[in-house]
Amino acid sequence: MATSATGPVAFTAKLNVDDSYPKKAGILKFANVLINQGNGYNPETGIFTCPKDGLYYFIVHVSVFGVGECAIFKDGKEVVSIYHTSLPDKCSQMASISSVIQMKKHDVVWVNLWGPGRNDIFATKDNDTVFVGFILG
Repeated sequence: MATSATGPVAFTAKLNVDDSYPKKAGILKFANVLINQGNGYNPETGIFTCPKDGLYYFIVHVSVFGVGECAIFKDGKEVVSIYHTSLPDKCSQMASISSVIQMKKHDVVWVNLWGPGRNDIFATKDNDTVFVGFILG
């Protein structure tokens, strides 16, 4: 996906309902793109590729029913992570993480899952799981 070197950079992408409760570890793909200024986010891969140098703010809001664990990764390294459980109450809850990250053009960021038993992350028509990122300043 081509990226723009000028202008604003911002994206919001939601987890599709059909992608709820993923079975594998690795990149969580947020396929429903609401905005993608600068074309840095690729819904097919779940990866944001930085179109220009700067400070970026990334946020992940996940709906959890059971146990959910994920992290924001930059260039293959964990930046921040979250572990959340709604057990034993068996109710859905929201969990969030965010970070300001210094980025260079072509750096990549994604949301990473840990694997079965900790992937109780979901979306419904009334309950979203989202990945948001934008350049500051």
